Amino acid sequence: MEDLLGEAVINLGLLAGFLLILGIGGLIADYVFPHIPFIEKYLDSLPLWEDEEEKEHD
Repeated sequence: MEDLLGEAVINLGLLAGFLLILGIGGLIADYVFPHIPFIEKYLDSLPLWEDEEEKEHD
């Protein structure tokens, strides 16, 4: 039983580290990337997003 609990703690730590890396990557993508000129130009060239719900009501 102690082995199972020890493995669970290790796996939980690995999962927490993975989610932390994903969270930091998301913050970088939201706040840093838009300030880089060529990425900002690319983002501005993308079409506006249309929700599917609005299309269903037309």
